[in-house]
Amino acid sequence: NWFDIASEWSPSILDQTQRYIMNAVYELPFYKNRSGAAAKLLGGWQIGGIWMGMSGGPLGINSAVNNTFSQGGGQRPNWNGQNACVADPTPNRWLDSSVFSSPATYAFGTTPRTFNGCRNDGTSQVDLTLTKNTRFRERFNLQFRAEMFNVSNTPRFSPPNAGFGNPQFGTVTAQSNLPRIVQFGLKLI
Repeated sequence: NWFDIASEWSPSILDQTQRYIMNAVYELPFYKNRSGAAAKLLGGWQIGGIWMGMSGGPLGINSAVNNTFSQGGGQRPNWNGQNACVADPTPNRWLDSSVFSSPATYAFGTTPRTFNGCRNDGTSQVDLTLTKNTRFRERFNLQFRAEMFNVSNTPRFSPPNAGFGNPQFGTVTAQSNLPRIVQFGLKLI
């Protein structure tokens, strides 16, 4: 409703209340500053990791059918004031649809723009890398890398379907991160 801007006051769907990223690289001390075949084979190893943890964003509920016939904007369902969040959300039931109802024709609905307490799935992910640097002829470096993303293979669910009136309302139908990926690389620097 373009004439009721106060009802639009709420956190953005992009809000992440908590976000933490930590990384570290450690050069293994074995055969460091030594020469010979054993040092070339066993030295020059590094291990690195990145840990990312973040909360999910608030959910915005809209109506699958817009019967306001307004020029722009959209329609939200009516809300009875009860908590729309499920205590232990699962992909099959992330929101409680019983707290919503369809608004009358030409009415915008009473649901706020977003529900700060109802959020999509947060994440905690660890990525690791193992690197081997082999120097030769003073100016060349052969680098081998083994990288593993999402080490624990933990899924992060996409936001649930937020279109009230849709048969899949309140359910999660997709994953928003990639499963575990392992890749290897060889580079001459």
